[in-house]
Amino acid sequence: MPRHPFIKASFPDPDLTPRKIAKRLMLHLTRIRVDRAAIDPDEQDEERLYDLACMGRLDGVSLTPEDHTRVDRRAARFHERKLRLSGIGHIERSDRDKLSVLKGGVALAAITDEHQADSLAATLHAEMPWMSAATEYAWHAMRRSVREGHVGFRLPPVILDGPPGIGKTRWARRLGDLIGTTSTIIDATTEAASFAVVGCQRGWSGARPGRVLEHILTDLAGNPFIIIDELDKAGRTRSDRGQ
Repeated sequence: MPRHPFIKASFPDPDLTPRKIAKRLMLHLTRIRVDRAAIDPDEQDEERLYDLACMGRLDGVSLTPEDHTRVDRRAARFHERKLRLSGIGHIERSDRDKLSVLKGGVALAAITDEHQADSLAATLHAEMPWMSAATEYAWHAMRRSVREGHVGFRLPPVILDGPPGIGKTRWARRLGDLIGTTSTIIDATTEAASFAVVGCQRGWSGARPGRVLEHILTDLAGNPFIIIDELDKAGRTRSDRGQ
């Protein structure tokens, strides 16, 4: 399955730290000063030349503490600029490392044509005919994805309302299987559904990304099925405006 871009960001080489940038700049500076001094040292390895220059054992070539300070500042500015241009420079290194799995894109389950949409809907209806209303909703969504030329299948949010035990969750998972995507279930009775979906902001004691992003990072599936189970038992909430 082809991969599709998921995040609008670039991922700088994680090994390109300010310290390593500064080392490369110092090696380059050493080579420039050796060439400028018109000397032909027996040792041609840049790192060895750098060591000799720092120890003052190359005639006409020296590297001062001021040189190191200036190079360190330039390396820090270069590194900061690379991060700023990447689009993810504002987040911590550990979080950038987690997101780096997305640099190759994600897989998108798609409906290739309306015939496939009809076939998948027929299969689902044959297996669970009592869920015909939900299946028809998904069937129209599949055909609409084809007509509108969506790269991946899009199922608008839907609430499955029915008696307990009729297979609402099983139907949702089976639809995901038929389409070729993964799914994850969030139990609204055991965790705060809103935090589970969108995550907790940094500053909360349990700050973390939402289950949706975690699932995408784990499976690299760009359009997984997110199933919130037992939503009716999650209780009612009211805003500070009484709504």
